[in-house]
Amino acid sequence: MESTESKARICCLDLDTFFVSVERLKRPELIGKPVVVGALPGNRGVVTAASYEVRKFGVRSGMPIAEAYRLAPNAIYLPGHHGAYGRYAAQVKAILERFSPVVRTASIDEFFLDFHHCEAMYHKREDTDDDATIERVVREMRQTIQDELGLPASAGLAVSRPIAKMASGSAKPAGVLMVRRGEEHAFVAELPVRRWPGIG
Repeated sequence: MESTESKARICCLDLDTFFVSVERLKRPELIGKPVVVGALPGNRGVVTAASYEVRKFGVRSGMPIAEAYRLAPNAIYLPGHHGAYGRYAAQVKAILERFSPVVRTASIDEFFLDFHHCEAMYHKREDTDDDATIERVVREMRQTIQDELGLPASAGLAVSRPIAKMASGSAKPAGVLMVRRGEEHAFVAELPVRRWPGIG
């Protein structure tokens, strides 16, 4: 019997455009509009978060705000509410801890969970195998965050943290992607080098 240790049981959950998503909870009229959270135009600083609508203009997190304004002068620029972000992140982690016995915070908007040996606890008759059980649970977890907090998230599942992180990026926006054992090479073969954690 194959050991569960070699199966896709590491989950990376990433809150999609987290700071922007929180701002949209406070101001629903921002939904669907190009939004940049970070330094305000005319000041020194960088982009903290960029909505998907503004990314099509080339705006990215970490970019100098002057460059972002040059690329997207008509976007909505917000200074952010950092206390609110911490409170929402804590609520997200509390939800994650309902689903996995091991939850580690990688950053304010990214978490790693370990689902090793959780198959029997979550198994349902309709699950085709143990991988399907865990993937279903992660989809339920992602949806719980959406339903209870109104925050979109994406999740990747794999045998290792780097592959799980890349899978969560490929699952965006608001999706779940499992890279099963043995599928790693095919998954990464088509990805640019910058997608590897620590390289890009």
